[in-house]
Amino acid sequence: MKDHRFLVSLFVVCCVLAPVFGAYTFFGDDFSITLAPMDPLYKESRAYPFTNNVAFRYFVSPKDIQYLPTDILATDASANEGNGAYVRRSFKDPNENNNKYWNLKSAINIGLLRFEYKDIMALEGYIHGGLNTVFGAYGGVDVLGFDGQYGAGVTMQLFRQLTFRFGFHHFSGHWGDEILKDFMERNDEDSYDGITEYTRNNSYLFDVSYQPVRYVKFLVEAELPMHVGWIRPAAHVPADAIKNTSEESPDYGKPLSGYIYGQEFGSEFERNNDSYPSSYKAWRIGLGVEFEVPIPTVGLSYLATDLQLHQDGKINLDTLEYESDRPWDMEFTVALGLSLEEVANLPDFTIELAYHDGRFPLLNFFFQRSRYLSLGLVVTI
Repeated sequence: MKDHRFLVSLFVVCCVLAPVFGAYTFFGDDFSITLAPMDPLYKESRAYPFTNNVAFRYFVSPKDIQYLPTDILATDASANEGNGAYVRRSFKDPNENNNKYWNLKSAINIGLLRFEYKDIMALEGYIHGGLNTVFGAYGGVDVLGFDGQYGAGVTMQLFRQLTFRFGFHHFSGHWGDEILKDFMERNDEDSYDGITEYTRNNSYLFDVSYQPVRYVKFLVEAELPMHVGWIRPAAHVPADAIKNTSEESPDYGKPLSGYIYGQEFGSEFERNNDSYPSSYKAWRIGLGVEFEVPIPTVGLSYLATDLQLHQDGKINLDTLEYESDRPWDMEFTVALGLSLEEVANLPDFTIELAYHDGRFPLLNFFFQRSRYLSLGLVVTI
């Protein structure tokens, strides 16, 4: 909690000071220091659903119930011949007409302090984070869930073309209170042992972008959960991960998987992930390509693609086993945007059309395959 308050306070201070303090130059114009540069050195993938920006989108999925979220992922210790399994338990009846949603995201990615030497090298501290939520748009507007994310680190840019970013990143999913109420009304307590959530607290984040020419950019990102931390669901925990301390569980250094299984399936459920190979670390890998076309007096249009690969897709949630021949989960997003002409010191304002094939855009619904077409407004710093 202290870390959260510190990051929020740091963000507020930077927002307040950014208009007050500009860049200070030394040795002619060779070297400069900029306090709170609101425009960060590393620009995140435009097409990645969890990019740190402000977005308001309306999206529509095919009228096919396999792509529509109607279940919560619960646990059942008696399933799988008594070996336990994750099971889908419904919070509403499937209805192919309930295929429209609102997505609201409020997040930001900003620089804290930047050092620059000519056009050769720049070094910057950054902070990013925000909230993401999805509401139904099919009569009622029940909230399906909330996601929280935040992180911080250091960015280095070389020759204004090659940019490296290293830091930590936090992901945590939370079920919506309205669907939890519906879930509990529909399901007897005997039909499940608990429910799970998607958590990565915390991960190392490695990003690289390369812009060989002004209007073309390539991006690679990698997220690796820390050896000591919290990961949910339990089946996603690498074999060698150990638990961090917490308010309700102050003991430190015990194997994490067994502890999380006990939380999700009940204290009498004994299981661990010791059989997982050492190569399994719950990696997330992202690949992106972006093309821009300037439009005089209007701004610019862009085409952005993003491919996400999740190593936790190799875990079979029905058996709680790692399967070597099982593929990584893959997601693909393509976005076409029109950014209005930039005004100095103001964020980019974009109208964006996108298509997504992959996980539903809420962390806790990682098990739910989705396809959708979205239209929305995006504000990016």
